Amino acid sequence: MKKLALIAFAALATTAFAGPPGPLNGPQIVINGSSVQGVAMIFSSLRNQSTGSNSDAHQNVSSNSGNVTVNGNSTQLTAGIWSDVSNRSTGSHSYASQNLSSNVGKVDINGSSTQVTAMLGSYVANLASGNHATAVQNIASNNGCTSCQPLANRQDR
Repeated sequence: MKKLALIAFAALATTAFAGPPGPLNGPQIVINGSSVQGVAMIFSSLRNQSTGSNSDAHQNVSSNSGNVTVNGNSTQLTAGIWSDVSNRSTGSHSYASQNLSSNVGKVDINGSSTQVTAMLGSYVANLASGNHATAVQNIASNNGCTSCQPLANRQDR
């Protein structure tokens, strides 16, 4: 029962998206309080892939991606033992974004923030291949790079 609860929790706390991107500035995430996100994996695979020209692969594991505002606390944890976490986008002008225990976009927290990614005997990879391909990977970090979002530089790709 405990193992089933961990698997269900990991599935609920993880999002992976491969396909057409959303609006230019991404989702607006505002919490104004506390936010705890966690993923625990044992002998698991989290794989995301998109293929084709102008393809985008987004993988967010216990992460916020967009305009992110928290205004107090925020704990993000990703733990894996003998697990595989991979994100891949192939094709010309492809984009691969992988975030583990991270905030990506215009980040405001204004309080405390703890971000932890702990992997033992595990594999973490992010790949974009093809002409003018871009890969961005964030692990236990805050990335305020708004031009790192896929549509920000679409005309340049």
